Amino acid sequence: MSEIVVSRDLYVCELSSETPAAIEVQPGSVVRLCCREACDRGTGPGPDRAPAANPSTGPVAVAGAAPGAALRVEVLDVVPVEFGHIGDGEGGYREIRIVDGAAAFSDELRVPIRPMIGVLGVALPEGSWDATGCGLFESAGAGKAKRVLVGGNMDTNDVAPGAVVYLPVCVPGGMLVAGDVHAVMGDGEIGGQGLEVAADVTLRLDVEPSPLCPSAYLYRDDQLMVLGAGASLDDACRMATLTTMLVLMRELGLSEHDAGKLLGFCADVRIGEVCCPIKTARVAVPLSVVPQLRRPN
Repeated sequence: MSEIVVSRDLYVCELSSETPAAIEVQPGSVVRLCCREACDRGTGPGPDRAPAANPSTGPVAVAGAAPGAALRVEVLDVVPVEFGHIGDGEGGYREIRIVDGAAAFSDELRVPIRPMIGVLGVALPEGSWDATGCGLFESAGAGKAKRVLVGGNMDTNDVAPGAVVYLPVCVPGGMLVAGDVHAVMGDGEIGGQGLEVAADVTLRLDVEPSPLCPSAYLYRDDQLMVLGAGASLDDACRMATLTTMLVLMRELGLSEHDAGKLLGFCADVRIGEVCCPIKTARVAVPLSVVPQLRRPN
């Protein structure tokens, strides 16, 4: 199956449940999304620039994806252009070059790049999410962890090559978008930005009919990572923890008490985003401890 290319001119800055697909692909398709820089409205080459931050390429509909399933998004490659931007502290932008695989922060300081995808998400069952935030909704069918995350501006360093991300399908086709690529970003994005770059993002898209949980999660580096988001970092961590506990309870038959204690033994809480109004976090569980949670590649 040949690679499908989605132009940088097909993008949204807000994803609604009613946004039409820019393109529909078959399950198993390899798609290259040409992504604009997060600050395209101030730095883009033109002639047309995005009207708001984090323009995200898509939406891409996957044929046959129906509510109750998940989109399986395998991150194959993230290739940034050779320069990016950060704020200059005076309302403008400072260009940062990428030289020999490192971001040239200054003449003396070089930071090895680790390209990742800041925005990756699908449509909510109703309403919309802004590409500077996340898509969250309340679900009576999600057990004690009633909040469901469909992705968005998760700014999670593990959404990078080697990851397989699962996003809940809420509308037919799922409607996937991707953007806000960083050549490198520290956990938390505590300076307000990573190195914002335009990039080509290559994904393999499929449908998972029986997802592990009803909210966003991923596999990478032999770990299961369950994602959470909220108005505070506490809220994000709590959501990720409760959702992970439900997975352990269902898949391993553990009590709520024991699921929490097992996480205390082996899981790591990692920060995704703290500089935006919606904060994100993830709970990482080593599959060497819980091999029952592995899924076929």
